[in-house]
Amino acid sequence: METMKEEKLIKYLLQESNSEETKAIEEWVSEDEANQKELDKIQWIWSSSKALLEKSKVDEKLAWQKFTALRDQKVEIKPRQTQQFLQSTWFRVAAAITLIVVSTWVYTTFLPQSGKAYYSSVELQSESNAVEIPLLDGTTITLNKNTTLNYSQKLFGNVRKVSMESGEAFFDVKRNEQKPFVIQTENVSITVLGTSFHVKTVQKTTEVIVVTGSVQVEINGKKKVLRPDEKLRINQQTGEMIKSQPSNKLYNYYVSNVFQADRIPLGDLINALNEAYDSNIEIAKEELKTLPITTTLEYGSLNKNLEVIRETLNLKISQRDGKIIIE
Repeated sequence: METMKEEKLIKYLLQESNSEETKAIEEWVSEDEANQKELDKIQWIWSSSKALLEKSKVDEKLAWQKFTALRDQKVEIKPRQTQQFLQSTWFRVAAAITLIVVSTWVYTTFLPQSGKAYYSSVELQSESNAVEIPLLDGTTITLNKNTTLNYSQKLFGNVRKVSMESGEAFFDVKRNEQKPFVIQTENVSITVLGTSFHVKTVQKTTEVIVVTGSVQVEINGKKKVLRPDEKLRINQQTGEMIKSQPSNKLYNYYVSNVFQADRIPLGDLINALNEAYDSNIEIAKEELKTLPITTTLEYGSLNKNLEVIRETLNLKISQRDGKIIIE
């Protein structure tokens, strides 16, 4: 029976082998029934190990006790049987994977999401508040409220993947030229090596704003590269891409925790406040919407921020019919 390296077989079972490796393993399996049995053994051991990993957060001590008990039982096996077992491929594979599992129990305690992104997709989400989440590679994602995404970073993979259907997030990506970081919305693909940028997807529109580094955006085979202080608005239905410069830094409020206004129209600031607080603030007169304002508001009390606006521009603010009126 021709031998096949266990590393290649495990990579095949993880569906991370390339087309040539996959073809070679499938041909090897078809050559001999013993080869199929060998692959089945490794599949069983790996599946059992993965199940242990998934349970490790709640019963690691119990699993370790079971492992040591099993180990002690094997010491009692007769020497001749033990020698044969130690020389078998089964034992070498089992020992290697057991070592991985035991090490992982300890190691993943200190890893983001317990290291699960190495072998499966992990869901990250925020609810009523923004949340900052570290990833395995040192990347940090800040999710604005009510945002959900999935990410994976497979152990033998050559890419870091994020899928994001809707919501808003700020990515500070750790540079790795061998493993690009790819964000996939419905039709838009965003590829980076190491940079920081903002992504917002609402209905059929995606917005990308780059802070540092560069970002490649692709839709329907068309590509554009963004650099610092550039903004791209993508229509996911038509594929239209419009590049511009962001008119202000209000988009960053959920990361910086401040609304930074530097001679921007009052209407823009009010729109940001309505989005951040789910409020219903209206400006009564059209001419007030273009009134320039310079101020810094903390992402805290809405009433306090409205009072700062009132004093800064000498305006009147009142409440009626469930709305906050500025006049």
